[in-house]
Amino acid sequence: MRQRESGVSEAIGYIIIFGLVMTGIGLITLYGYPVLMQQESSANIRNMEQTMIVLQNDMKSLTYKLVPYKETTLRVSGGTLTLFDSDNSVIDQTFIIREEGGPDLAEVLVPGELRFEAQKEHAVVTLENGAVMKREIGSTGSFMLAQPRWYIDTSSTGVKTLVINYMRLVPSSGSQILSQTGVGTVRMRHYQTRYFGPYDYPAGANIQVVYSPNTDPAYDYSQAWRNFLTDNNGLDMTEAPANTYTMTGVNSVVVKMYDIIVVEL
Repeated sequence: MRQRESGVSEAIGYIIIFGLVMTGIGLITLYGYPVLMQQESSANIRNMEQTMIVLQNDMKSLTYKLVPYKETTLRVSGGTLTLFDSDNSVIDQTFIIREEGGPDLAEVLVPGELRFEAQKEHAVVTLENGAVMKREIGSTGSFMLAQPRWYIDTSSTGVKTLVINYMRLVPSSGSQILSQTGVGTVRMRHYQTRYFGPYDYPAGANIQVVYSPNTDPAYDYSQAWRNFLTDNNGLDMTEAPANTYTMTGVNSVVVKMYDIIVVEL
């Protein structure tokens, strides 16, 4: 039987193969590439979460362990790490501690913050007043990744002492904003510590912590602080009114304010 090849065309075969290749490339571009970019962005966020916890531990060493100087090399990918000085007008969140119906027990704290803002994930990871927090821009709520060192010390005789450790970030260059992208080094040193108290209330007193969040809703961390302050396993305070937290039966209050200079970002 004689073979017939008169209906075979190399051009048609080439077009079919070329079409299959282009279809494959199109599918990968349409579905695969966005997934890869999403995974990369998520990895950048996770890396910065861990980096912020490392920086939080550096602050603990500078304050509680009396280490004079800490230096951490880090990589900032997919966004920008920015230091906002406690005197910066962009940062208007404050902390107040007081006896209910009485005067403030320490000066009003404007803590400043180290803020990583992702470009594609629209997420923010923040180190503020010794706590590491995260929130999604455009959605409500925030949560705490690592808690500050605030605690209740109850003695064997039942004396209840509330210990609050404030942390305030101060730049050394005199500018109010420092920022970093790519590979860089965060250098910090302990500047000074101020003590307020102890304030003694033998019969017990109601102590309040008032948190005023940033007026920009994109950087409102009130939900994260609410979860921490009202947690049954933590300070177990009650909230009323909003952002005012009360602890009853406190016999003594100690407030320590640590000023930390960020030498370089």
